[in-house]
Amino acid sequence: MDHISNLENLTRVTRRREFDDGLMDFVYGSFFLLLSLFGWLFFSSTGLRWFFTALLYNREVTIIGLVALVALFILFISGAKRIVARIRESVIWKDRGVVKSLRWQVSWPINLLAGLVSIIMIIGAVWLTIRGSLSQEAVLRALVSSMGVASGIVYFGMGKELGLPRYKWVGVAGGMFSALILIMPISFSVSWLLLGIVWMAVLSISGIWALRQSLLILEERNSG
Repeated sequence: MDHISNLENLTRVTRRREFDDGLMDFVYGSFFLLLSLFGWLFFSSTGLRWFFTALLYNREVTIIGLVALVALFILFISGAKRIVARIRESVIWKDRGVVKSLRWQVSWPINLLAGLVSIIMIIGAVWLTIRGSLSQEAVLRALVSSMGVASGIVYFGMGKELGLPRYKWVGVAGGMFSALILIMPISFSVSWLLLGIVWMAVLSISGIWALRQSLLILEERNSG
């Protein structure tokens, strides 16, 4: 049993190295912000008018442009991860070995819970709208809010599974601010922008704190 416990702890510590220095917080925060900026522009009255006009006059080019945009998002994540890897190999992880990140960092029960909470929020908003308690705009905001709440659950789960207390705070703060979007008197497009700002701010604070701690440890190791 001790051997299994030691192995599980070693696995947790190894997985945690991917997030210890906080660099990935900046990557995912930037992705949140870029995705939200796109949602803000696309779902605005101007953005929708541009899209439907382009779709009407040149459907093929418009569809190709959307596919290319998705590819750019994927390339951004991939490129950012490569930059982070180079920084780690040359500075933070120098002479300490390299850890390859896993495809999934959170267990399926946590992902399932996040998905269920998101669906329940959307269904609940639709039900309240049918009853006349919420406006139709609130249902659209529920789509955005549920994404943020689900992300909060995932980050809280990561903090618990990997032994990273700061991610518990990230999950709580990001999830609570995201939930507030549901009741704010803002448009659907602005709710996207607010979601990106919230998560960029929360993850940046987390990343700055973790990076500062990692650099202090690195400085002590080099001076010793």
